[in-house]
Amino acid sequence: MNVPTQIFFDSKRARDFNGFHPWVRDHALVEPAVPIASGEVVELMSPGGGWIGRGIYNPSSRIRVRLYQWNRAQELDTSWCEAQLVRAVHLRERWMQRHQNHAAVRLVNSEGDGLSGLIVDRFGDYLVMQVTAQAILRWLDTIADWFHRQLSPRGIFLRIDSKTAQHEGMEPRDELYRGQSPAGPIELTENGVKLQFDLVSGQKTGYYLDQRANRVRAATWAGSGPMLDVCSYLGGFALAACKVGGPSSILAVDSSARALEQAKVNAALNEFSNIEFVQADCFDYLEELVASGRKFQTIVLDPPRMASSRGQLGSALRAYHRLNLSAVNLLEPEGTLVTCSCSGRVTRGDMLGMLASVSKRTRRSIQMVEGLGADFDHPIDVNCPESEYLKCFICRVA
Repeated sequence: MNVPTQIFFDSKRARDFNGFHPWVRDHALVEPAVPIASGEVVELMSPGGGWIGRGIYNPSSRIRVRLYQWNRAQELDTSWCEAQLVRAVHLRERWMQRHQNHAAVRLVNSEGDGLSGLIVDRFGDYLVMQVTAQAILRWLDTIADWFHRQLSPRGIFLRIDSKTAQHEGMEPRDELYRGQSPAGPIELTENGVKLQFDLVSGQKTGYYLDQRANRVRAATWAGSGPMLDVCSYLGGFALAACKVGGPSSILAVDSSARALEQAKVNAALNEFSNIEFVQADCFDYLEELVASGRKFQTIVLDPPRMASSRGQLGSALRAYHRLNLSAVNLLEPEGTLVTCSCSGRVTRGDMLGMLASVSKRTRRSIQMVEGLGADFDHPIDVNCPESEYLKCFICRVA
């Protein structure tokens, strides 16, 4: 067994560190006297020389060390990686044996499954691996080979977006990693709704599985009057509402023409004819709707991530306030507001505070009836609160 390089905490800067948090930031460490290679296994030590954990070093990232082990007797090797994959997949299988079996499911959820920087989603016969940490690259073949043996997918895709690549010192990648690509869009059924999407060039891993259960919950609260679905992407919330048979009409808005074209296909697949699709900037369009005097009984806000760092939190909360302010001004009395945030830096308390500010500004009561998160296949590491990124509040607005 090779002895890993030891790296030490700075005693003045690491006071708030949770020893089981998987991220160790650059400012919390004593700069090593000898340069450590990117991707090298290191042991994290306390200022007094106590052993804390074992992880992977990345001099290019502000998250300088990703911790993966807190058992000194273990090795950070292929066997450990495969054991983590077994544990992650078993959790999903256990749930689906007693509930609904899903053709589309998240199999690995990064920190939530002890594999910080790795997301694996299954869509029918295909897998998509999204890598968000350079540390994972050392196990990439191990991961792909294990899934090939266990699940026999037709194809495995690899995605590393350009922004993540820049922050982690990697090359961006968007490619077929194993097997073959589907001949065209793949079709799945979610909660009784037929969906098609382009797995080869879709956003993130192809489709947002985290909102699966929330789309159904929101649909049960939708009124019989007009509905507005903001940042609708492939139409998930709108289609679920149509399936339940609630809104008389739905206006679905998104900035992506490509996403809206696929949303139209999905509406046609389900023979839903009461959805109007509009390409527009959501912030400006909602303010135009307010000025026009138009009203809705149900409004869904599901914007993309607005804060990827602590420094962006203030601007993100101002953006959420602007969006929700417009939505509340568009709602009929006793209307339903479904408002979401997928920014890990924005807490539930932040969202509630933002809604309280909107309530005071509009002089309308906002009553939260359900506070939801990501679906069952997105477990959260309690030592890494940032992994609880999704918040979905269903509210009644007087």
